[in-house]
Amino acid sequence: MRTGGLIHAELLSALTALRHTDLFAVSDSGLPVPRGVAVIDLGVAYGLPRFQPVLELVLREVTIEKAWASRDVEQRNPEVAALLRALDAEPLEHEEFKRRVGDCRFVVRTGEASPFANVLLRAGVPWLDGDQSYQCSSSVVAGSTGPEGQ
Repeated sequence: MRTGGLIHAELLSALTALRHTDLFAVSDSGLPVPRGVAVIDLGVAYGLPRFQPVLELVLREVTIEKAWASRDVEQRNPEVAALLRALDAEPLEHEEFKRRVGDCRFVVRTGEASPFANVLLRAGVPWLDGDQSYQCSSSVVAGSTGPEGQ
């Protein structure tokens, strides 16, 4: 058995299968997902689980080189906007954001019931140095030691 961190078998499998430049998303409960894009649905009720803890767990498992969020999050959801700024998420018009969801390998749907709590993530390579790739588990996820510390 795993000793900590993420324990959802389907989500762990999807994260492990990611390769460099693959896109995936972590979403609120309402993001429309196009047919053909796999959905790992974690939601059990509105608000459960919340977006932030799911995103933090995901970021402890993978290397991310780029992130995008809907521009509308700044005005409509300041709490999530602050979290996404810590990821340096590039803002997109919401319609463009939704279009790019169609390019994702999968979407992790949370039970989040606040608006625009969504992020697109592009998988990076853990052994690259410099600005090309970064391990999000360092400063973005407070208290995380990353997968190597589990």
